[in-house]
Amino acid sequence: MNNYSQLLDKIITIARPKLLEVSSHDFSAKPSPDKWSKKEILGHLVDSAYNNHQRFLRAGQQDDLVFWGYDQVDWVRQNAYQERDLTELVHSWATVNFHLARLVAQLPSDLLMRETTANNFHKICMNRPPEGQASSLGYLVWDYIFHLEHHLVQLLPGYKRMNPPLNASDL
Repeated sequence: MNNYSQLLDKIITIARPKLLEVSSHDFSAKPSPDKWSKKEILGHLVDSAYNNHQRFLRAGQQDDLVFWGYDQVDWVRQNAYQERDLTELVHSWATVNFHLARLVAQLPSDLLMRETTANNFHKICMNRPPEGQASSLGYLVWDYIFHLEHHLVQLLPGYKRMNPPLNASDL
């Protein structure tokens, strides 16, 4: 098990009960018609976990780190997260992320640290490196956790980030 899988486990373990304490009314409120509710943000995190799970799996089967993106707004709409039961949604989020953490735990260090300029992280990451910059699967895993915590800060008042700056020795 590497530090990133342990960190992901810790984040889920801490955040899940806090998410379940929030009222469904607060999570369903939309700041404006064109903005996501907190429930939809949580659903977006479910979609992100599914997308990154397949990216992490494929990374060991291909020579590059080029992955499909997805239309996050359309996926949130199609999955109808606003109409979902909050408890079910929280449990779905936790389950898919625990599953992702198990995969991350099994990723070999050489795969995590192998750098390539053949990546599209300038398009798919939250922290977008310049196009053509060498990067690694470890960076993508770190960015996934950064993205997750970015949204947990939005969902849970007082949530403190745990994901440190990227450091190869953390892998």
